[in-house]
Amino acid sequence: MPLALSILVVLLASLLSGLLGALAAGLWYRRRPRPADLIDPDCQHQLEALARAREASERANAELRRALDQLERTAATDRLTGTWNRRWLEDGAAQLIAAAGRGDAPISLILYDLDHFKRVNDSFGHEVGDEVLKSVTEAVRSQLRASDALARWGGEEFIALCPATTLAGATILAEKIRQAVEARVTPQAGVVTISLGVAQRQEKESLEGWIRRADEALYRAKARGRNQTEASLDVGVAAGEDRPSFLTLVWDPALACGEARIDHQHQELYRLSNGLLASINQGRYPEETKLHMQLLIAHVAQHFHDEEDILIRVGYPHFAAHAQEHGRLLAKAKTLQQQMGGDSADLPAILGFLALDLVKGHILGSDRDYYKYLAQD
Repeated sequence: MPLALSILVVLLASLLSGLLGALAAGLWYRRRPRPADLIDPDCQHQLEALARAREASERANAELRRALDQLERTAATDRLTGTWNRRWLEDGAAQLIAAAGRGDAPISLILYDLDHFKRVNDSFGHEVGDEVLKSVTEAVRSQLRASDALARWGGEEFIALCPATTLAGATILAEKIRQAVEARVTPQAGVVTISLGVAQRQEKESLEGWIRRADEALYRAKARGRNQTEASLDVGVAAGEDRPSFLTLVWDPALACGEARIDHQHQELYRLSNGLLASINQGRYPEETKLHMQLLIAHVAQHFHDEEDILIRVGYPHFAAHAQEHGRLLAKAKTLQQQMGGDSADLPAILGFLALDLVKGHILGSDRDYYKYLAQD
């Protein structure tokens, strides 16, 4: 039975039971029993009828409330995936933005969509495509926290709202989501991947601008080959975001090598390094500092992997020594991470690694040796 017709039936039942209850009550009050009548079988029958009418009315009202709740939830829920819909997201995000404006709590969002989803629909049909959407949604929900909200933005695009979450935390969460989706095999379609863009809301930023920055990050993830996570690199100070510090690595455009992927990853490395230094300098330790370090190491590992692929392609003659240096730097970073188990971080050691080993020794040193081979390519 359609939902609207069900609600109409429940309303009519509620009105009818209410009228019966009122009629029974009127008869009862017109014939108030005297003490001697209390044992009258007719009076007992009237009492029982009144009780039944009252119970029927209460049941009808309860069913009506449940039907109205279901109608309200249905209006805000995507029918296929069970996630919130776009209208709910716009209302919910507006409330979170208003709440964030009353304090310094950070708030981030993760925008993702399915890679090559049109190919799935064209190859297997829309029914299989629907099952893929539901399967991916289950994988994403398995990684979200109770405070996060997942909504279908449109088509195969979804947004996860992450209250009280910095860009670093949301990016790490996005990576967990990406890996969970990639690990799931769906019937007929096999392995399906997603690309993700992450953005933390900046001060006085509108919902449209916030989502636009996440969408630009998502576009970069697709340009890198899909099945990637990218964070928004726009300059700006967000609520709860790291403020400028005297411990800051400054990117010089003159350091660009001309290869878009390497240049972008070098800039991201600077930004993540500054986030790590700021979290230590401002005393946000150990939880947030560990998140920053984890994110930095993940980025460094991905950057080294991508850089090595490019160097093999251009035939860089010193590739073996360069790859060996990559391994040494990554091992040192992981050692520093393991040493971050107490109540404070070794700031001089971390600063030395970032400024001397990673930036001066590698980016400003050995990396510049292969620039001419990129130009020839």
